[in-house]
Amino acid sequence: MNSRARILLLCLLSLIVASCSKSGGSSSARIRVVNAIPNAPAISLTLDTDSALVTGLQFQGLTLYLSTGSGSREFKVSANGGASFVIDTTLTLNSGSDYTYVVYGPVAAATGLLILDSGLANPNSGDFSFRAVNTAAGVGTIDVYLTPPGTDLNTTSPTIGNVGFGVVAGIATVAKGTYEVRVTAANTKDVIYDTGATAFADQAKAEVVAFTKGSSKLVGVALLQIDNTGTGQVNDNLLAEFKVINASSVTSPLNVAVDGNLVLSNIPYTGVSNYTAVGAGPHTFTVQATATPGADLLSLPSTLDSATDTSLVLSGPAGALLPLVLPDNNLPPPAARAHVRFVNTSPDFAALDVYVNFSKQVSGLATNSASGYIELTGDTTIGTTYEFDFNTAGTVTPVLKLPNIPIIGNKVYTIYVVGPATAPLGVVAKDD
Repeated sequence: MNSRARILLLCLLSLIVASCSKSGGSSSARIRVVNAIPNAPAISLTLDTDSALVTGLQFQGLTLYLSTGSGSREFKVSANGGASFVIDTTLTLNSGSDYTYVVYGPVAAATGLLILDSGLANPNSGDFSFRAVNTAAGVGTIDVYLTPPGTDLNTTSPTIGNVGFGVVAGIATVAKGTYEVRVTAANTKDVIYDTGATAFADQAKAEVVAFTKGSSKLVGVALLQIDNTGTGQVNDNLLAEFKVINASSVTSPLNVAVDGNLVLSNIPYTGVSNYTAVGAGPHTFTVQATATPGADLLSLPSTLDSATDTSLVLSGPAGALLPLVLPDNNLPPPAARAHVRFVNTSPDFAALDVYVNFSKQVSGLATNSASGYIELTGDTTIGTTYEFDFNTAGTVTPVLKLPNIPIIGNKVYTIYVVGPATAPLGVVAKDD
């Protein structure tokens, strides 16, 4: 073999070795990917300049373990078809190891968490082990309970407590069996996640990953097995929550029942209730005046999605009460920013233009409708003061001026225009 041929052969061998180190053999690693970015309909993950490892992974979607090369790798996550990356970071994958990679938080502040699944001790016979991961942006620190179904949480302590945002908690070992998985706000018994009975097999290893769907309080959970293939599933929260805004011209405060059970009472004109947790799924909301109990002013069938927040706005007179059902997006805004939307509930203003500090931000907001959210700068302690003006659409005629309204950064607001043209009012509600 001449020297030129030997050089060519050595080059080919080096390319083969390099290729093997990236894609297979003893120098490969495996990754399971979880999309927990609620305002990214789908994501893609590319490592270095390889072909995309994952494409079109829907929100709440997860993969099995996928083989890739080990070593120092550039993780690039796209939420818009590859035009730009919401995450671009370098992480190390150990040869022969399995990982879970959770991408979470709103798109504007998307984060990736690489969790090493390999090397966890096997539970003893008769037990299983699990750990908790908190990727629920805006929810805060959480406690996780695994209890026999129906156990009163007031009589027990968390299985894993005080799991901070972005934290992978330590391992808990529990006797195999069937358990109800619940999550609470840390150091409280305020349940923010509940699911049906779940069986945990002998010597299984699992991780409970909490994430947000956009609620200010409720979370979803992905239950991931640490096994040979990386199986897992999202178990829907059995809870949803709603609030009621009384923008009606009914002369009496309002009562609201859910499926015949009184839930909210004596909501006054311009009153905004707190969020109330109920079961996710279809419900019938009935509204009565406190002055005339037993006489329904409105019967409204509506479905509340799992782990979401909803606002139910009531306007109009007693004989023609008009509902507006609004899905609320309480994802935390970027640092020192606030999200604000506007709702026109006045029967006398067919359409309004909305000005923020004298600059038009919304055009032609129709009666009984809501705008999208806009983003405003806000001091995170005392707030930043704004003037909100509402003009008859297409004119310079103001119908309502709201000066000196403090907007606090990192919060979410809805501003309602309420009442007749002769006496319009502005109601500023902090939703998160």
